[in-house]
Amino acid sequence: MERRSAPSADVQRARVRRLLGLSLICLACQVSLTDYGASGSGGAVLWFALGCWLIWMVASRRSSVARGLIVVTSLVGAAIYGAVALGADIHAAMIALAFLGQAVPLLAGPVREHVRRTR
Repeated sequence: MERRSAPSADVQRARVRRLLGLSLICLACQVSLTDYGASGSGGAVLWFALGCWLIWMVASRRSSVARGLIVVTSLVGAAIYGAVALGADIHAAMIALAFLGQAVPLLAGPVREHVRRTR
Protein backbone atom coordinates (compact mmCIF):
# COMPACT_ATOMS: atom_id res chain seq x y z
CA MET A 1 0.00 0.00 0.00
CA GLU A 2 1.27 3.41 -0.98
CA ARG A 3 0.94 6.34 1.34
CA ARG A 4 0.28 9.70 -0.15
CA SER A 5 2.53 12.47 0.94
CA ALA A 6 0.99 15.53 2.50
CA PRO A 7 0.40 18.41 0.05
CA SER A 8 2.90 21.23 0.16
CA ALA A 9 2.15 24.39 2.10
CA ASP A 10 1.59 26.31 -1.15
CA VAL A 11 -0.93 23.74 -2.36
CA GLN A 12 -2.74 23.87 0.99
CA ARG A 13 -2.86 27.69 0.95
CA ALA A 14 -4.27 27.63 -2.59
CA ARG A 15 -6.96 25.15 -1.55
CA VAL A 16 -7.92 27.26 1.45
CA ARG A 17 -8.06 30.42 -0.70
CA ARG A 18 -10.31 28.71 -3.25
CA LEU A 19 -12.67 27.40 -0.57
CA LEU A 20 -12.85 30.77 1.20
CA GLY A 21 -13.41 32.44 -2.18
CA LEU A 22 -16.32 30.11 -2.86
CA SER A 23 -17.77 30.93 0.55
CA LEU A 24 -17.37 34.65 -0.21
CA ILE A 25 -19.13 34.30 -3.59
CA CYS A 26 -22.01 32.50 -1.90
CA LEU A 27 -22.14 35.24 0.75
CA ALA A 28 -22.48 37.84 -2.01
CA CYS A 29 -25.26 35.81 -3.65
CA GLN A 30 -27.08 35.35 -0.35
CA VAL A 31 -26.89 39.04 0.53
CA SER A 32 -28.07 40.10 -2.93
CA LEU A 33 -31.04 37.69 -2.82
CA THR A 34 -32.18 38.42 0.73
CA ASP A 35 -34.84 41.04 1.40
CA TYR A 36 -33.65 43.08 4.37
CA GLY A 37 -36.98 44.82 4.85
CA ALA A 38 -37.05 48.42 5.99
CA SER A 39 -33.27 48.64 6.37
CA GLY A 40 -32.90 47.86 2.64
CA SER A 41 -29.43 48.24 1.23
CA GLY A 42 -28.06 49.38 4.61
CA GLY A 43 -28.82 45.96 6.08
CA ALA A 44 -27.30 44.24 3.06
CA VAL A 45 -24.10 46.26 3.33
CA LEU A 46 -23.85 45.58 7.05
CA TRP A 47 -24.26 41.81 6.71
CA PHE A 48 -21.95 41.63 3.70
CA ALA A 49 -19.26 43.61 5.55
CA LEU A 50 -19.64 41.42 8.64
CA GLY A 51 -19.43 38.25 6.54
CA CYS A 52 -16.34 39.51 4.71
CA TRP A 53 -14.70 40.38 8.01
CA LEU A 54 -15.41 36.90 9.40
CA ILE A 55 -14.01 35.23 6.28
CA TRP A 56 -10.94 37.47 6.53
CA MET A 57 -10.53 36.39 10.16
CA VAL A 58 -10.60 32.75 9.07
CA ALA A 59 -8.10 33.41 6.28
CA SER A 60 -5.58 35.62 8.00
CA ARG A 61 -5.99 34.97 11.72
CA ARG A 62 -6.93 31.28 11.48
CA SER A 63 -9.94 32.01 13.66
CA SER A 64 -11.91 28.91 14.51
CA VAL A 65 -14.46 31.13 16.27
CA ALA A 66 -15.12 33.13 13.08
CA ARG A 67 -15.35 29.87 11.12
CA GLY A 68 -17.82 28.51 13.65
CA LEU A 69 -19.97 31.66 13.53
CA ILE A 70 -20.17 31.51 9.75
CA VAL A 71 -20.98 27.80 9.71
CA VAL A 72 -23.65 27.98 12.42
CA THR A 73 -25.41 31.08 11.09
CA SER A 74 -25.27 29.75 7.54
CA LEU A 75 -26.71 26.38 8.50
CA VAL A 76 -29.49 28.09 10.48
CA GLY A 77 -30.25 30.31 7.48
CA ALA A 78 -30.23 27.29 5.16
CA ALA A 79 -32.65 25.45 7.46
CA ILE A 80 -35.04 28.41 7.72
CA TYR A 81 -35.06 29.24 4.02
CA GLY A 82 -35.08 25.54 3.16
CA ALA A 83 -38.25 25.09 5.19
CA VAL A 84 -39.84 28.00 3.33
CA ALA A 85 -38.69 26.51 0.03
CA LEU A 86 -40.69 23.34 0.74
CA GLY A 87 -43.73 25.40 -0.22
CA ALA A 88 -42.35 25.56 -3.80
CA ASP A 89 -40.72 28.98 -3.29
CA ILE A 90 -37.79 28.99 -5.74
CA HIS A 91 -36.43 32.28 -4.37
CA ALA A 92 -36.19 30.81 -0.86
CA ALA A 93 -34.53 27.70 -2.31
CA MET A 94 -31.87 29.86 -3.98
CA ILE A 95 -31.19 31.68 -0.71
CA ALA A 96 -30.98 28.35 1.15
CA LEU A 97 -28.43 27.10 -1.39
CA ALA A 98 -26.43 30.31 -1.02
CA PHE A 99 -26.37 29.81 2.76
CA LEU A 100 -25.20 26.21 2.26
CA GLY A 101 -22.56 27.46 -0.14
CA GLN A 102 -21.14 29.60 2.62
CA ALA A 103 -20.99 26.78 5.17
CA VAL A 104 -19.89 23.73 3.19
CA PRO A 105 -16.49 25.08 2.03
CA LEU A 106 -15.66 25.96 5.64
CA LEU A 107 -16.38 22.38 6.68
CA ALA A 108 -13.88 21.01 4.16
CA GLY A 109 -10.64 19.46 5.38
CA PRO A 110 -8.22 22.13 4.14
CA VAL A 111 -10.07 24.92 5.99
CA ARG A 112 -10.44 22.82 9.15
CA GLU A 113 -6.69 22.14 9.08
CA HIS A 114 -5.98 25.81 8.37
CA VAL A 115 -7.71 26.98 11.56
CA ARG A 116 -6.12 24.20 13.63
CA ARG A 117 -2.54 25.02 12.69
CA THR A 118 -0.75 27.55 14.82
CA ARG A 119 1.43 30.23 13.40
